[in-house]
Amino acid sequence: MSDVLTTMAYERARSVPEALVLLAEGGEDARPISGGQSLVPMMNLGLAAPAFLVDVSAVPGLRTIAVEGEHLVIGAAVTHAELTSDPLVAEHAPLLARAARQIGSQRIRNRGTIGGSVAHGDAAAELPVSCHVLEADYRIESATGTELRAAGPFSLGYYQTDLAPGELVTAIRVPLRPRHGWGFQEYSRRAGDFALASAAAGVRLEGDRIAEVAIAVTGAADRPVRLGELERSLTGQSVASAVRSVAGLAAELTVADDPYCAGADRARLIEVMVERAVRDACADVRKDRP
Repeated sequence: MSDVLTTMAYERARSVPEALVLLAEGGEDARPISGGQSLVPMMNLGLAAPAFLVDVSAVPGLRTIAVEGEHLVIGAAVTHAELTSDPLVAEHAPLLARAARQIGSQRIRNRGTIGGSVAHGDAAAELPVSCHVLEADYRIESATGTELRAAGPFSLGYYQTDLAPGELVTAIRVPLRPRHGWGFQEYSRRAGDFALASAAAGVRLEGDRIAEVAIAVTGAADRPVRLGELERSLTGQSVASAVRSVAGLAAELTVADDPYCAGADRARLIEVMVERAVRDACADVRKDRP
């Protein structure tokens, strides 16, 4: 590791355009860094060895949270801790606030950023699976232009995302859905450990029936997974019936064994997390009703 450190270049960008120029100059050997809670552990384990770090933590435009038209726009350098306390996030994307509270320790939440989390591609991370359910998209900028990429297909596998060298996640855009309720649940053996399973859910009710539902989980594959078949089966059901209908989900999941958990046990954990997340989302809708 010491040899890597002595040969590594470092630049602190003052603006997004400057960061993009530096990343383009560095090519495949350059990596952006902000809080460092994803990249630095990978470097310590020898799983990443960038020759050039471009620090974007001080770029003002990446630290803002604002409503723009029909979206809540969250700068990529907004920290997990800021997600848990910002009033706009609490009003328009409370799912992100609830998920961020489950991330690691307070020290990690104070340093880690939402952009770093979605770019890192950790299959167990709380924020990408929440972005799947929120149907968020990511603003990606490079020296050649700007585009929006949907959160779902952005996740490609373990630590793999649809982000090429020279590209930078600059913002996360969340559609405003004031009539939805949200739920997030996860299970880990100890507080702060990586979750063995988690579930995020969003629900819109019409009367006592589910009009819209979105559910995504971690633990079932090498990336967050939307449960489209389950979503379709729950749509139109009463709340009580929908919660009961989640039972049996574990039998429909094919989850491989790994050193941390037997596949069948993890599938059962996922089922329980989904049931709780759906129940919480339905309760979240109802709490604002007279």
